[in-house]
Amino acid sequence: MFERSSVRINPRTPVRVEIGRPGQPTALGVVANISDQGACVVTDSRFPIGESLVLQLVFAPDVQPFQAAGRVVWMRNGGDAPGALRYGLQWAHRTGPQHSRLRELITEKI
Repeated sequence: MFERSSVRINPRTPVRVEIGRPGQPTALGVVANISDQGACVVTDSRFPIGESLVLQLVFAPDVQPFQAAGRVVWMRNGGDAPGALRYGLQWAHRTGPQHSRLRELITEKI
């Protein structure tokens, strides 16, 4: 059986995400679960596996959105909502001060 390198956290309150990529309109979604290694995002937009994305994560109304870069590593049907897809994203940067701030936000706001 495969073992995860970090613990995934399911947000108690919705974490909204705006997904950007060059030359395309911004896509909207929500975080299904998140860790310091990546996130599972639900959206009705389509992205190919391997694509790099820029995400604006909105953890709470009183917290400035957090920008993170990630790469699509898997995709599945979203389940409940027609047309929704679930994407597994791996963070592009998993060290340094920006990543430390992401870990703080995950711990404090979720």
